[in-house]
Amino acid sequence: MHSTTRPPATRGILVYVLVDPVSTGRELAAAFREEGARVLHLYEAALHAEHALDTGPHTHLLTQNGPGAVQEAAELLRAHPVAAVIAASERGVRFANALAHVLELPHHEHRLAAARRDKELMVRALEDAGVPAARTRTIASVAELDKVLDAWGTAPGTPLVIKPRDSAGSDGCTVVTGRAQAHAAVETTLLRSNLMGETNTDLLVQEYLAGTQYIVNTVSMAGRHLVTEVYRERIDTRDGAPVLRHIISRPELDERERTLTDYVLRCLDALGIKEGAAHTEVMLTAAGPRLVEVNSRVMGPSLTPDPYHAAFGYSHQHLVAERFLRPKEFARRFDLPYGGGRTLAKIFLRGFRDGVLASVEGARTLRRLPGFHSIDRLPATGAAIPDPTLTTGAAGIAYLVHEDEDLLRSSLEFVHHLEDDDAFYRMADAPALPHHAPGPEGAVARPCAHTPS
Repeated sequence: MHSTTRPPATRGILVYVLVDPVSTGRELAAAFREEGARVLHLYEAALHAEHALDTGPHTHLLTQNGPGAVQEAAELLRAHPVAAVIAASERGVRFANALAHVLELPHHEHRLAAARRDKELMVRALEDAGVPAARTRTIASVAELDKVLDAWGTAPGTPLVIKPRDSAGSDGCTVVTGRAQAHAAVETTLLRSNLMGETNTDLLVQEYLAGTQYIVNTVSMAGRHLVTEVYRERIDTRDGAPVLRHIISRPELDERERTLTDYVLRCLDALGIKEGAAHTEVMLTAAGPRLVEVNSRVMGPSLTPDPYHAAFGYSHQHLVAERFLRPKEFARRFDLPYGGGRTLAKIFLRGFRDGVLASVEGARTLRRLPGFHSIDRLPATGAAIPDPTLTTGAAGIAYLVHEDEDLLRSSLEFVHHLEDDDAFYRMADAPALPHHAPGPEGAVARPCAHTPS
């Protein structure tokens, strides 16, 4: 098992603490290391398995959970010249802010910490600041769902969204039409373990936002927000679940998109975002922009830097490193207009057939398409394709970069046709499970089902 180490003896060299550097937190850590920064990877106790796999030179695994963990980390770090504590994944958002607050380092507004993770509190914070938001309520049972829909006067057949109050990666998010479907979604999702490793003790019911969904990435310094990238999303609905197919960058914004980015900056202010990265999902509806959620960390689930640098000249994580390591240089970016660069598309590759992966038939075709840049995280042959409704990128991600947006879109559509025709991933039937003789109680042993975390 990878050993726990204390912060390096730096003799005045500043240390940058990255909390829970999993998922794209690994790319964030790499961006700091490229600059020669001293980085400490700090893991909460629940992430002991991830810590054991971390090959970084300076890591530390906390021994406590809950409020005691912040105090433990603060005592560990007080004797060292720590310059910043940064959330390196969605898991680390709350802890990083609490630790930075205790150490009196730059951080987001502390009183709004819960609202930056809890999706209902997020909506309440927007309402308190006078920012338009989707109608949202928390429920803990089917009976509470019915009370909310009665209070809203929801007409039969009205689409709604049911989702966990605190999760990620589109886990458990379901679009329903009518009460019967809503009841079924609640019964399926309630009390289930989610991607954050927590139990869904309650859920959100939210009005369905019709329109085009966008991503707006930002990096903030002292409460001032730099818009770094804007993407339009293609989201399909499959068996009642939203399925993200791709995102495509917007090198130039039209008038409605400029209104959308202004709205996002209002949301960041309402949620007390002041330092570092944010990744915001927002719907452009007929009534104007409406927030889906703000995530106070770099974009996931893949930030392999080269395609972003090829398109924009930077990546989200490298701008975060610049903000903390070279703040004067970063500050000059506020005077530059948004836009320019090449168009980038990020395809969340999907396999919709059950079974195990026999071969990646579509990869040869994809690599010959105009605009192809790279593929990240292709699944291994012989394994099942992960749940196609999740946005974790576990089924593979492809990047396209090109000056000609129309040509790039043609390549995008071709890839989606391959996926929809089950021609990108060639699947084989899963092998039959071995027969197990009944045990002493007469029971038959069965394989455990695991929920992604």
